Amino acid sequence: MRKKRFSKKVMWSTGVVAALTTTVTGCGTSGNSGGSQTGSSSVTQVSMFAAPGPDIINLNTNAFTKYVEKKFGINITWDTVPSSDQLTKQSLLLASGNYPDIFWNGNFTNSQAYQYGKEGAFIPLNSLIKQYAPNLEKAMQTVPGLKQDMVAPDGNIYTIPNYNYCFHCFWSAKYWINTKLLKQYGLKMPTNTAQFTQVLEAFKQHGLIPLTGATVTTSWHSNPVTFLMNAFIYDDGGSAEGGSWFEIKNGKPVFVPIQPQYEQGLEYIHSLYSKGLIDPSAFTQTNTSLETEVSQGKVGVVPNGSSTGFIDNYGAKGSNYQYWLTVPPLTGPSGARNAAFYPSPAGGTFAITNKASQEEAIKIMKLINFIWNPNGTGTQMLDFGPEGTDWTTAKPGQLGLNGKQGLFNTNWNAFYSGNARQNEGWNQMGPIDQSETWRNGGVAIPPFSSGGSQSMLQLVTQQNYAGLQPEYVFPSAVWIQPSDIQTYTTDQTNINNYVNQWTDAFVTGSKSISSDWNAYVQGLENLDLTNYISMSEKGMGQPFNTSSFQQDPSDVKFLLNDK
Repeated sequence: MRKKRFSKKVMWSTGVVAALTTTVTGCGTSGNSGGSQTGSSSVTQVSMFAAPGPDIINLNTNAFTKYVEKKFGINITWDTVPSSDQLTKQSLLLASGNYPDIFWNGNFTNSQAYQYGKEGAFIPLNSLIKQYAPNLEKAMQTVPGLKQDMVAPDGNIYTIPNYNYCFHCFWSAKYWINTKLLKQYGLKMPTNTAQFTQVLEAFKQHGLIPLTGATVTTSWHSNPVTFLMNAFIYDDGGSAEGGSWFEIKNGKPVFVPIQPQYEQGLEYIHSLYSKGLIDPSAFTQTNTSLETEVSQGKVGVVPNGSSTGFIDNYGAKGSNYQYWLTVPPLTGPSGARNAAFYPSPAGGTFAITNKASQEEAIKIMKLINFIWNPNGTGTQMLDFGPEGTDWTTAKPGQLGLNGKQGLFNTNWNAFYSGNARQNEGWNQMGPIDQSETWRNGGVAIPPFSSGGSQSMLQLVTQQNYAGLQPEYVFPSAVWIQPSDIQTYTTDQTNINNYVNQWTDAFVTGSKSISSDWNAYVQGLENLDLTNYISMSEKGMGQPFNTSSFQQDPSDVKFLLNDK
């Protein structure tokens, strides 16, 4: 890594930012293609903070780094940290005042971005985006939730998110069932809670672990509670699952874990546990242990965002990966049937600090425009490097995930298989635009074939989950006033930990639902729940409208017939 260079440069003021288009000569907009002209023949030094993934060998010699430096006339000095140290290091840098010109790959909540912007460490990006990143400006008007995530209560934009239109991720609280076992024992796919109980009982009778899971710290949506609770009340699992535990009623957030339907859901889930239908280690074991149980054919049902998360070496011969299918959301005894929905984006990854010069800001913003190219090429290059090594342009007739002409053939194994190591791309590092166009543009590999996991996930999500979410959900973008951030963060942490602990206790029986429920609710009130709900409602602004996220029958038909 090159020596750090956090030099003192032009300190930004509101007037300087607003006057960018007139004070810098020769720096015209590069247009929708990103452009190779930067308005200056000189090379500009830029210091950038990043937390690269373990697959990236060396950002200094990385092929995309070299491409960017040449195309945009910059020389990047990287300040890199492991992803495990990202939050700590960025906070220390900002507290010290010795921070880089650009946070390329930071991890900031909306409220943190607002605070650093008000303090002057992050400069407003509004005029820079308008003048030099028209692709991003257009996306803010068309991508659901993007503008709400980026524009602070004072009207300024301080950060840019890492955007990922991941269709199967939007509904990631899934249950997976071994359909080979269903067929073997003459069972049908369950559609309601009563049928689901019967299936688990049949699995137990044949010596299987009916339903298990893993800790959410080692796997993705691996808590067995969330999926089942949606048969009683809408539940996104709280912050541990990437949610909020709020349901939107009449435009206002309602805290789900104190509602009578949540209590009823706990009673049902506890009944499964008391019958030995939920593995006692489901809340404590690692994902490695879960993978071992699955590979040995011991498990009937697994909660996870993807079957690739618990099937070791998905696609390998003998792994039975093709038999694992999603359980459709179950209908509960009162008719409730929901699919948890997780909106994107949330928070910011990119920020320009007041240490950056005008020339740096303009050149970097032109790089942003290149990445947010509506045809997806910029993000494809950022992720996987220049064309030719790990990806090629799709040939005519090669179809994407939606059955339309594809855009890219990608060697995913170079980036995501085992201990992959590569030095071509930045692999989702920074303010990417993995748009719907980009996502669907990947050439489809037949579902349930080796390498076809993306097609499989698109198919099972389209079939069983898309459209079953509420019309409005609590947004990921929440803007808390700087003066309230400490209180809000503390309340959120305490409340989420408390609910998780009591939920596990109710399910396992160490706490009694009938006799301890009132004490549980009172404990939440003692943790400032009323004020937390009030702050959440103010910070929410508008709820996230999910109405554009629906099942597309043509996609389902194409993927089912893709052989």
